[in-house]
Amino acid sequence: MAYSNEIYARALKEIRDDANRREQKYNFLLEQLYKDVPRLTEIDNALGRIGSRAAITALSGDMKALSQIQKDSEELQKEKQEILQSAGIKKPEPKCNFCNDTGYIGNNYCSCVKSLAKKMSFEELSKHMPLNNQHFDNFDLTFYPDKADKNGIVPRKNMTSVLKMAKEYAINFTPSSKSLLFIGDVGLGKTHLSLSIVSEVLAKGYDVVYGSAQNLFSAAEREHFSYTGESAKTDALLQCDLLVIDDLGTEFMTSFTQSLFYNIVNTRLLTGKPTIINTNLNFRELEERYTARISSRFMGEYKLVKFFGTDIRQQKMIAK
Repeated sequence: MAYSNEIYARALKEIRDDANRREQKYNFLLEQLYKDVPRLTEIDNALGRIGSRAAITALSGDMKALSQIQKDSEELQKEKQEILQSAGIKKPEPKCNFCNDTGYIGNNYCSCVKSLAKKMSFEELSKHMPLNNQHFDNFDLTFYPDKADKNGIVPRKNMTSVLKMAKEYAINFTPSSKSLLFIGDVGLGKTHLSLSIVSEVLAKGYDVVYGSAQNLFSAAEREHFSYTGESAKTDALLQCDLLVIDDLGTEFMTSFTQSLFYNIVNTRLLTGKPTIINTNLNFRELEERYTARISSRFMGEYKLVKFFGTDIRQQKMIAK
């Protein structure tokens, strides 16, 4: 991916700041321990004297005396380590064994910086993800009528099955799971269930990008026309483990948006990466807006999930 200099700088700073924090914490604890255990200072002083003696003894050629000095040094080092170990103080090791937390391999960014830049890029796209109150546990089925509508569909029964499917999807998620198309009128819980899935998938450690179609497409379009050579946002849409596009059909359509959306759908299907799309549009409206090339891929490759019922947001407003 081609990330911005700003993202690389943030990633590099975070890695170095983390290393500095761990080193400062270690030094602070060590300083406190030296105050509490004077024996440590005695050991250090003794080791200093032994070092001077060892140099002089080595020049004299007295190997027996030199052997005794080395033995005394080892015993003092062992005693010091036992004190540190009993206090639970251990010098922090670098998190990255390639660059030792410097962020560079030669003149190039280390893979740890690139990996963090990738994560930051995903988070930047998903910064408006409202996860706080969107979980399976608070998805309330009582808002869905338990009587058949004019088409003979019982919304609560239908949504019970949809909820079960969504939970199983989240539990069994892999980066090759099937893509989902959530279709239904506004206020029927499509976003709630999508974010419930996202919460579970994130907890498994997968990379997720979530956003409204308007926000995601606009971010990619701004990047495309910035003439900086960056492609991080578009790459994130194509390469993340799970992409969730909310409110498809509400975005401002341009030729770039049309092309981008087709590229996202097509590329992720070809690479086997799952996408969840929420829309208030029906299939006829999807085909009219995005052409048959995309709607045919929805029909053939996505699992269609239909939502029925009465606008929950309106029900909550009325109840207040």
